[in-house]
Amino acid sequence: MFKRAFVLFAEHETERLPHLEAMCKVLPSLEVVEPVFPSRVHVPFLDRMIIKSKERTGKALLASEIALIIGHRRIWREIAKEQSNAHFLILESDSKIVRPEVLDNSLAITYDVFFWGAWNGFMSLKKSTVINGVGEPLIKSVYCTYGYSMNSKGAKYLLANSKKVNYPVDLFKHYVNPNDIKLGGIVPEVISSWQTTESLIRRETLFSLLKLRIIQVVFYCRNTIQSYFC
Repeated sequence: MFKRAFVLFAEHETERLPHLEAMCKVLPSLEVVEPVFPSRVHVPFLDRMIIKSKERTGKALLASEIALIIGHRRIWREIAKEQSNAHFLILESDSKIVRPEVLDNSLAITYDVFFWGAWNGFMSLKKSTVINGVGEPLIKSVYCTYGYSMNSKGAKYLLANSKKVNYPVDLFKHYVNPNDIKLGGIVPEVISSWQTTESLIRRETLFSLLKLRIIQVVFYCRNTIQSYFC
């Protein structure tokens, strides 16, 4: 499997405890990392970081989005200490392992960062790179952080490119240049999200969820066409 596997989960997320238990059945040695919740923990310079993000991108990050960046960077720092090409799995409290029999480190070993699932199943792989469902993803189709793995090189790269607070951590197209590191992904996705509990990042309405799904379908069609010629 993986040398180490991490999950961002807090004790007060009681409604997501069944999710954690399900993940631990597949990954018995799963390491729980306490996420940052600005409503419960003081985050130094939080207001300043929110202002800076708006200055850099035109849109201010939510306090919860900044906290998510901090949580993932905490795990990346652990991985960056390693001196091997082994992959380390990163999950979140709403992650759902849908194909545990396929979750094998060997599929990702030739990549620096590997997405076991992204954008709720709408990730597109470049056709010329695909072998048995594994290949290089179109970077604009990589979104969400509920199931990905990386080696030490990938961790160091993401740490270096996320030093300045600007975009949400799961908008990888703003942090990753595919020419710098090797990206991989698999479809259908091996890890998804439960989507049965409320988002801890932002409040969602039925209208916003419907709007998101329409956007996903439209861009998936575009990305599928583009990836066919890559």
